[in-house]
Amino acid sequence: MRWDGIHIAAVGSWLPEPVPAERAVREGGYDAERCATLGYVSALVADDVAPPDMAVRAARSALERSGVAPAEFSLLLHGSLWFQGLDIWPTASYVAARTVGRTVPAMDVQQRCNVGLGAIEMAAAHLTAGVRPGTAAMVTTADRWAGPAVDRWNLHDSNVYGDGGTALVLSRAGGFARLLSTVTAADNSLEGATRGDEPFRTASPAATEPIDLIGRARAHRAEQSAAGADPTALVFRFARTMIAAKTAALADAGLSTGDLARVVVPATGRNPGDHQLHDVLDVPEQLTTWDFGRRTGHVGGGDWAAGLEHLVTTGAVAAGDRVLLFGGGAGYTCTAAVLEITDVPSW
Repeated sequence: MRWDGIHIAAVGSWLPEPVPAERAVREGGYDAERCATLGYVSALVADDVAPPDMAVRAARSALERSGVAPAEFSLLLHGSLWFQGLDIWPTASYVAARTVGRTVPAMDVQQRCNVGLGAIEMAAAHLTAGVRPGTAAMVTTADRWAGPAVDRWNLHDSNVYGDGGTALVLSRAGGFARLLSTVTAADNSLEGATRGDEPFRTASPAATEPIDLIGRARAHRAEQSAAGADPTALVFRFARTMIAAKTAALADAGLSTGDLARVVVPATGRNPGDHQLHDVLDVPEQLTTWDFGRRTGHVGGGDWAAGLEHLVTTGAVAAGDRVLLFGGGAGYTCTAAVLEITDVPSW
């Protein structure tokens, strides 16, 4: 989808202090070989701030930076991967009431790690359709990976998880970047990779039983192999979905891979061997935000707002640069968004 007149007015984040990966290894919570393979330097850890409050802090930062009045907002979308502090409770309404106002429609959206990017596409569509009065929409994310249900260092075979909240303001009235295009590609048959062979339950056992995504993935691979599926073919299906989103988003923006100045990628760990995510995207690793992400850990759906903020605040982008935001989430969905930097704010 090519967008006309949709801008990124601001990004903001609340990110706690990092805990070195080497410390986790020394303390016995993180295998040294796994540490060496995944390549993380550290992960962000918040001990005393709940995810909804992370999102509020990030949203207030983005709101102030944007200069957009709360009265201009017509939507707030909040995304998360895990527990937000209470069951059966609307986190989005809490965030909206403390940032953009009590009468702005606020909705919690889900699609695992892709929720931050997928919500940008939804918010852009909302603003373009003119569903409600107003020129702006807010997208927030937040997660805290706390025990005993979650072991951030060993939850997933490819990731170490970092805590934090992020926010992004979309506006029809201007901003520091134009949203040129977004495309979401999906292969819903891949949802089993995070379901494994676990039965559906009547209530979550997560408060007492650790979540084991590695075990679920292993069970899924075993099930597929028993059915005669080639494990390598499963990997290619993920890659095809990723490439489809990237290729279509660039085509809609009228650009090629060579036109990209930077690529904001998910802060997922490195793969064993030499073939990495930047190879799938056909870009040099130094153009990606991996060097930033390996210090934060995978901040759920917030990698892209945090990564874009990092590029802006460190002077890594300039006016005229085209930037690809690229991510995916279990399910499997993958969203690619293409931006053009029009001005570099001095935040």
